[in-house]
Amino acid sequence: MSKLARAVELKAELVHFATSGRFGRELDAVLDRFYADGPPADEAAAFLPVDFFAHQHELSGGGTVIDRFLAEVPGLDRADVELLTSWKTVVEGVYEVRAVDGAAALLFNLVDELVYRALSNRGDDAFGELEPGMFVVGRLIPLGGDWLLSGTPAVHGAAAGDTLTGVAAHLALAHPAWVMRNPVLLAQARRAQREQRRCFVEYFGADLVVLPGADVAAMTRGYLAHQTARLGGPPPAEPDLPEHLAEAETVALIFDAERGLGYYADFGRLERIFADPRLVVRREHRDLLTAYLRGDAVSPVPLERLAERDPGKAGEVFARLLKRDGFQWERSGELLLRTHKPGHYSGPPLPTVTPVTAAIARHLGLPAAAVSG
Repeated sequence: MSKLARAVELKAELVHFATSGRFGRELDAVLDRFYADGPPADEAAAFLPVDFFAHQHELSGGGTVIDRFLAEVPGLDRADVELLTSWKTVVEGVYEVRAVDGAAALLFNLVDELVYRALSNRGDDAFGELEPGMFVVGRLIPLGGDWLLSGTPAVHGAAAGDTLTGVAAHLALAHPAWVMRNPVLLAQARRAQREQRRCFVEYFGADLVVLPGADVAAMTRGYLAHQTARLGGPPPAEPDLPEHLAEAETVALIFDAERGLGYYADFGRLERIFADPRLVVRREHRDLLTAYLRGDAVSPVPLERLAERDPGKAGEVFARLLKRDGFQWERSGELLLRTHKPGHYSGPPLPTVTPVTAAIARHLGLPAAAVSG
């Protein structure tokens, strides 16, 4: 049996497994979220939440439907396991058709500017309606060195190019990690981040500055104006900062070389805890430290920076918080952060600067450079 034929079988089995009723409550929640604005407009929209649920949704008990399928379905050989595991990677995009050759089509993704050789589970005539210059909006999953259409794509004529370029730009700006699948664009983003960090250090004198919350917006405006003066580009927009930052007693701005620029509320109080670990006994300090440690959405950078100043005191801080006598930061600190913030250690940190693709530049009227994400 060919790899494509086996993939078609496995895909059908996976979808059946996902919709069999065993995950009914969670699937219903996903459907409600996707259909919050009304019923699906077409077949492609109707199947999208099911496809997302089968491949990407994190189940309440941990893992994905694919993980459960692998654990519970008998008779899967090594090739099946490898293929199914690869299907956790889904490439969503707006694709311009570059060429069609029987059962395969070359698709240029306007989001990441990569070309994908796509196959379909519908046989040799699946791409009969496609012609170069048309557009496909959909999802791809790996199939060895090729890709397989996952679900029912939406097909548009060449006249929809302007509209779909805008759609691709919005996707790229909302999901910078999708753009940085392209190694060339990733390198461009890393280069832009280094340049922006250099401007930050020039303006503030260091890559870490602690400000009163009420001053953060004005100081950020000043920094962005300085960055624009040094690096060029359009006038900076008003900083889009969370409201709680202005209400915080202090906010740290840290422009880390790897993880980019971050804003951290109540950092001054966090500093005091690391200077005097005895403060952990106080409820308000313990709650703040716990939020920084256990929040996977919170970067590990502020805790790493404070621990670097005095690893011995950092060990005492967490020994008191965790009630683990003898805890040593230098021996167990990284493991502690990896345990509570796995999403930040699943791969090399991505830049917080979004490279400007042709779609973004065209949509925003910008030169092909990079903008802050």
